[in-house]
Amino acid sequence: MSRRSKRTDPKSDQAKSGQAEHRRPARRALAPLPEVMLARRPASVNPAALPAPPAPLLVTTAPETAPLPTASKRAARIVGSPVAVDDTELERRHLLARLLDSEGPAAVTRAAIAYRKGGFPFPEEQPVQLKLLEHTDEAEVCAALEVLTALLDQQAPIKLPVFEQRLKRLEDGAEEAETRARAAELRRVLRT
Repeated sequence: MSRRSKRTDPKSDQAKSGQAEHRRPARRALAPLPEVMLARRPASVNPAALPAPPAPLLVTTAPETAPLPTASKRAARIVGSPVAVDDTELERRHLLARLLDSEGPAAVTRAAIAYRKGGFPFPEEQPVQLKLLEHTDEAEVCAALEVLTALLDQQAPIKLPVFEQRLKRLEDGAEEAETRARAAELRRVLRT
């Protein structure tokens, strides 16, 4: 007898004794393969070989009643190339970002000096002028206070708690009386 024909498994003995035989579940059918669809682009045609378009018909309709053309999903978008930025503008942006990212009076002073050495005037924007309030040179601080006074006439203050904190520090600790007076005046304006 071969191995296959000889039953030595105890379960096979149970099958002989009349108990129901456990059957293996039927094999699942294989899943159908996904259907592959290919999309083709229209054949490219030489523009010179195209026939001339027919003359447009003149239709007079009111502009408000004319339907607007809708873009399909496949409509091409024309994306303009980015505006070329020269090296001086890149340098100015880099130095300005360095100034805005600096923390503390020493770092702000170094960044502001580097910006001035680049030959650029400080932009008349609140974030830049707020940073300049931390400058160690009080002439720069006074210039920033003047610009901020003019800006507050036109727009609401940003970063109000930071603004008040820097003005209070200048009001209490500035060396020159003019700087202290300007900071106190601007702080009063902020409160109202």
